[in-house]
Amino acid sequence: MKSVLLLPILFSCSLFGIQDEEGPRYKVIEKFSDFEIREYESYIVAKTTVQGDYDRSSSKAFRILAGYIFGKNKGEKKIAMTSPVEMKAEPKKIAMTAPVEMKTQGESLTMTFSMPSKYNINTLPEPHDKRISFEKVPVKTVACYRFSGRTSQRTIQKMQAKLKAWLKKSDNYQTIGEYSYAGYNPPWTLPFMRRNEVMVEIQPR
Repeated sequence: MKSVLLLPILFSCSLFGIQDEEGPRYKVIEKFSDFEIREYESYIVAKTTVQGDYDRSSSKAFRILAGYIFGKNKGEKKIAMTSPVEMKAEPKKIAMTAPVEMKTQGESLTMTFSMPSKYNINTLPEPHDKRISFEKVPVKTVACYRFSGRTSQRTIQKMQAKLKAWLKKSDNYQTIGEYSYAGYNPPWTLPFMRRNEVMVEIQPR
């Protein structure tokens, strides 16, 4: 079974995980407690795939993509950092967005950063690192289970099982592709304030 994992985002407003990053836009079609059916608008992601075990490949993938938004791209300047960790956009800078998603396939891992909506594939600065590519994610319907707390590979798999069981019980949808995991907070966020999600694309039966 393919594992789907997350590296927590390292940028946020405070210890309490207050979010102000732009993210993919969606509307909630149905809601049942912590389960949701969402319809996402199309959006652009920067992505990279890294070989190796989770710990090493997730850190490496994050550094590759973070380097890109920090200015390792054609015509970019460095972005000054402040404490608490924030991002400020200078001319042509790319703002940080949430969530960061990762999927593993065997010994490889693909991580994506969603790009700010003001960009399209043609206007995004060219990355210096050729391991980075861009993709336009089409409009899609997604089933999602939201939970708080700290995460581990075991926790993620447990939450995926809950979402699978819920979808099986409802019997109204069939899944498309693999499950993914998204996180919205930095590691110093208090566990009960964290926003974590497992999700999968679906279509009506």
